[in-house]
Amino acid sequence: MLKNNLNTFIEHYGRKGFLTVLFYPFIAFLTTPVRLIQTLWHCRVLAEGKNWQCYPHFNPHSAIISLFYWTAAINLYRYGRSGKSPYLGLGNYTLSQLFHYSLPSLYAYWKAGAVTLLLGMFGWWTSHFLWLNVNTSLIGCLSVIFLTLISTFFYSHAFSCQNYNVLGWMFLPIILYGWIQGNWSLSVLACLGASFGSITVVFLACLLSIAYSLEILSFYPFLTIFPAGIKFLLHLWPYLSKGSIIKTMSNISKAIGLTNKKAKYIRNKTMGFVVSRIYRFVLYIQFVIVLFFITGKFPTLLIASFLLWVINSIYLRFADDQSMDILIVTVSASLLLASSNESIWLVVSYWLLVSPLPLLSGYYGFRHLAIVPELAPANILPILNEMQIFLSPVEKGSRILMAFEDPKNQYEKLFDGYRSLIDVPKYVASEKGIHLLPYWWEVIEVNYDGAPDFWGRDVGSVQRQMINWKTDYVIVYQKSKTELEKKWTDAGFKELTHISWKNFDTFFRGEFPFTEPVPDWWLLHKGKNL
Repeated sequence: MLKNNLNTFIEHYGRKGFLTVLFYPFIAFLTTPVRLIQTLWHCRVLAEGKNWQCYPHFNPHSAIISLFYWTAAINLYRYGRSGKSPYLGLGNYTLSQLFHYSLPSLYAYWKAGAVTLLLGMFGWWTSHFLWLNVNTSLIGCLSVIFLTLISTFFYSHAFSCQNYNVLGWMFLPIILYGWIQGNWSLSVLACLGASFGSITVVFLACLLSIAYSLEILSFYPFLTIFPAGIKFLLHLWPYLSKGSIIKTMSNISKAIGLTNKKAKYIRNKTMGFVVSRIYRFVLYIQFVIVLFFITGKFPTLLIASFLLWVINSIYLRFADDQSMDILIVTVSASLLLASSNESIWLVVSYWLLVSPLPLLSGYYGFRHLAIVPELAPANILPILNEMQIFLSPVEKGSRILMAFEDPKNQYEKLFDGYRSLIDVPKYVASEKGIHLLPYWWEVIEVNYDGAPDFWGRDVGSVQRQMINWKTDYVIVYQKSKTELEKKWTDAGFKELTHISWKNFDTFFRGEFPFTEPVPDWWLLHKGKNL
């Protein structure tokens, strides 16, 4: 596999590619600040304070994915964490299963996505200025903080890969500062603040607190998590009161790859050391080694973070890649700032850590080898408006089936490679009071051996699934034909509306978030009166 990737690299970039990699640290230092200024300049549309919901993200692919969180948000907003939604899962979905969402940050991301990302990442960055109070090297401290700002890491997380969790990550530097300085009350408040932004941050901080408690032989770091933990129990209370937690935890365990026992859909390719992860592994381990030898202190917090990253990458996916990356960078920056060490080699090592090659950063849309792309707030309103028109014939309370091929029990093959596109109709359907399936929650709900499925694109399979799931409407797609195949009308289906994803080439900036041909969709109806 590595040999194939190397050959592809040579074919595409030639010898100049190797020279670019060699001099990349200098290229990034010169070009990333320019890109940062350009993208922030494009953000002036947000300064008007209007229509923030139209701009969920900066990366078009991430903007589409944001609708997944919008769907969760609109259902939680309407029915509450203790309620049930008729538009998720198989219907009558118990929303207490969404315990892992912090509502303040989820709603903020729903209503003002791009603004939330800017506040979160710049809040995370400015939190490091706390070290100016104790760092004996003003120039060294400011240098680390400045390098963090102009790094490809900061750029990719601010404008490409983060989500609602970013409002939790902004508190992690404060938590670490409180631990290292023995300011336990500050850490308590920061942990509690993080709990309103991200349960993932609280979970990872809890694991780190155990490691740090063992290092300093004190229970205080671990105890600082307790108030945030109590708040998290409030999320779980609807579960505990209804006795549904065991079933839900079983479903989640299968979804994240903790167990494949009796699972219908299994993760294969998302786990393991792909090239981008091997590259980040090298960057992380080099900083661990340099920090240890120059400071002479065993970096327990960083080693613990690194081990969590390895476990998450290979064995158990309990967090997204971007969450593990920002965890390691935050811990690395805090330990570096706490050391007050002015070694140029330590600073260089840190710069390599926080400025990975864009091509190998692992985030969609970063296709250039050495220079991050120029981005801008992505206006998703035109797509939502077209989808509203597309689904307009469907009555409130109806069900729609989307026709996809059988994924053969593999998560990676779900939705035929168009997994990012289905977030659009799912959100619009939820907004209109329509149940569209299948979607991620439906798949998780039937993720057991012998469970019913939703699959099949031929006429016979579609008709059978429409009867099974009691739907009168179906969305079918074609990859290269702009006219509906006659087989559908011959079978008694009536064409209602049509949408071509080619029309959104401008929004996606020429880079569609899938490798399959750009599809056309048709909404069909087959009722007793037709």
